[in-house]
Amino acid sequence: MKWRATRPDHPVERWMQSVPTWLVATLAIIALLTLKVLAAAPEIQQELAPQIKEQHWQVLSTLLSDVESIAAVIAVILYIKGAPERRAQRHYDAWRVIDMAAAANMSVSYARYQALEELHRDGRSLQGLEASNANLAEIELPQADLHHCNLSMANLRQANLSGANLEGADLRAADLQYANLRGANLQGSNLQGANLRNAELWEVNWWDADLSEAELWWAEIHIEDLDGAHLCRTIMPDGQTLNRDCSDQKMHD
Repeated sequence: MKWRATRPDHPVERWMQSVPTWLVATLAIIALLTLKVLAAAPEIQQELAPQIKEQHWQVLSTLLSDVESIAAVIAVILYIKGAPERRAQRHYDAWRVIDMAAAANMSVSYARYQALEELHRDGRSLQGLEASNANLAEIELPQADLHHCNLSMANLRQANLSGANLEGADLRAADLQYANLRGANLQGSNLQGANLRNAELWEVNWWDADLSEAELWWAEIHIEDLDGAHLCRTIMPDGQTLNRDCSDQKMHD
């Protein structure tokens, strides 16, 4: 399983998660009862908090006048405290869906599609993702961390991968037609036989990427931008075939 425990990003969240629930509830009750006493004692109000207007104290007194109101406030506080645990469980469930789809070699999985986008929206890394042969057409993963992932033979038509980190990714025979890869990092990635027709490829880092037998018909890129990439039987946007690095590939083979 690729799931990794998620740590709260905000310091307040980390503190809330580290404090026992019983202690949070106790402190909340003490704070609310203290406010209730203050709201009913005008002489103390003037001494401790003269900047708070009388009508504000009256509103507070009304809100805290019964047990139900206090219980509701405590429930909200406890709900907020449980947010990091709920988010971690959500991420665990998302990775479980992704791993199950990969284990079953499922091509089409709407649940996996949604899980990937949700993890990305929450700022989670998708490093090492296994999604070979997956149908991920039109998926939204801009700026995603996908380095060393396996997307070989995946359907990534019209996918938004702009600015994504795909360093060392396996994209062999992937369908990337009309995909947005502007600013992506493809250093050391394997794109042998990939279909990049009409893809947006401006400002991509191609260093040590293998584009052998890849198709770039009508892709948005200049040939000089491919310096550093391995080109062998690679079809360029204008239809010409480049064999610049075929001798190097034979040596590697």
